Amino acid sequence: MKFQIECNTGKISKICLICQQNSQTGRARLIVCNDQGEGYGDICHQCIAKGGNWVQLQLQKFSHQLLT
Repeated sequence: MKFQIECNTGKISKICLICQQNSQTGRARLIVCNDQGEGYGDICHQCIAKGGNWVQLQLQKFSHQLLT
């Protein structure tokens, strides 16, 4: 998995890939992509604030779900 960061010009409402909560994006979006650059979804600021290790663990769970 890869991360893509996009600048935002306006507020966009997205569902977080990890917590499944609807949240408004800030000035930037963090998008999880596959190796071909296709987006899986956004990660909200609340989940990002929990730290890199926590996000990594959650994404490993998500990745495992994709394979099963």
